[in-house]
Amino acid sequence: GSVGPAALADPERFRAAARRFGQELYNSPKTGHKGSSHLYGTASIVGAVNEMGAFPTRNFREGRFEEAENLRGEHLREVTLARGGQVGTRCMPGCVIACCNVFVDEGGKPIVATLQYETIGLLGSNLGLGTLDEVAELNYICNDLGLDTIETGAALGIAAEAGLARFGDKDSFVALLQEVAKGSVVGKMIGQGAVVTGRVLGVKRIPAVKGQAMPAYDPRALKGNGVTYATSPMGADHTAGNAFGSRATVNPLGIEGQRAESRKLQLGAAMLDYTGLCLFARPPVFADPQLMVDLINGRFGWGWTVQDLERMNRTVLKLELEFNRRAGFTSADDRLPEYMLEEPLPPHNTVFDVPDSEVDGTLADL
Repeated sequence: GSVGPAALADPERFRAAARRFGQELYNSPKTGHKGSSHLYGTASIVGAVNEMGAFPTRNFREGRFEEAENLRGEHLREVTLARGGQVGTRCMPGCVIACCNVFVDEGGKPIVATLQYETIGLLGSNLGLGTLDEVAELNYICNDLGLDTIETGAALGIAAEAGLARFGDKDSFVALLQEVAKGSVVGKMIGQGAVVTGRVLGVKRIPAVKGQAMPAYDPRALKGNGVTYATSPMGADHTAGNAFGSRATVNPLGIEGQRAESRKLQLGAAMLDYTGLCLFARPPVFADPQLMVDLINGRFGWGWTVQDLERMNRTVLKLELEFNRRAGFTSADDRLPEYMLEEPLPPHNTVFDVPDSEVDGTLADL
């Protein structure tokens, strides 16, 4: 038989909190019906990350891509609508933000839904590819093969550095993905991701932590993300505590404040994980944790306080860290790739220089 909606322990409290939550999202200049997330999708941040100098370019050798203008969310919207595609679509019924899109080719044929920022970064600028059509073609093949676009984009960038493909040559990357489909030795290497690809090809510049490829924010120009990549139980994970939104209050090129900001963001991300809340819907509950408490109490009738919520945030992270410890991870794994500590990243020519002592203290004493 069918399963109906879960019963609410306190319908009045839950619906009042949900109404406030939805209204705040809907009226927000970022997530609202006139906001950048709705209008341009996750690609709305391409221009900002590129301007910051944190946009991964040609296997994380540069932080600013000369063709980024063609990858921006504004251009994505313009091209998609001109071709008869869709923007501002929903990933699920009832979503208030509606940040998805259906990207189509010049003939109006749907290629991917949705074309996202991380994919644009790792399969676009990271490979030296400057058109949405090129990114979408690679995205389509990855979807068809069941490959993650972040991990695969990083692996392809490493392969290009080793000479197996050419930056800026889309067809050379298509050929490598076709090897994955064939199940060849090279294809199995690419399919295993960035770390395996780098080790097999003898490439030292592998943008990964704990075996997971970095998303589209170079930590040498967004150092809060570097702390998160290093200390997160998941490794290089932008959903575990992304400091991009903190750039106005914590200097992304500086050292000061990065540890505390990463810790705060990782605890918040843990709350999103165990409640199942969308990462983009976080502003109202990050600004007022009582709102999340009201939603939880309205659903389950528990009588939680904000202190209970914060304790659960810490408990979840501690459990994840303990899992890693038992799996054999140590503080030695809480490090960025060595080359990122030594190789300056243009255009700011910065390295990741947050001291190890600061990094190690990020999730201490939870």
